[in-house]
Amino acid sequence: MAFLGRSRKEDLRMLATELGLAPSDTLKIIELKDLITNSDGYDEEFVKDVLNVIVEERTTTEKQKAMELEDKQ
Repeated sequence: MAFLGRSRKEDLRMLATELGLAPSDTLKIIELKDLITNSDGYDEEFVKDVLNVIVEERTTTEKQKAMELEDKQ
């Protein structure tokens, strides 16, 4: 469960949304973590896998944007 505490707020918010939860924009990281872990049907391995996919998608998008920016210069 420590993997949630090391995650970015935007990733946790996306994770909560993917799990069918409704996170507000004002929640802090610890509150997002609690929302996720206290949800019905919480499964640590499943949540870890979904979070990994979210992080991979974000980093891929960031790399693509950086490459596009370099190409424009």
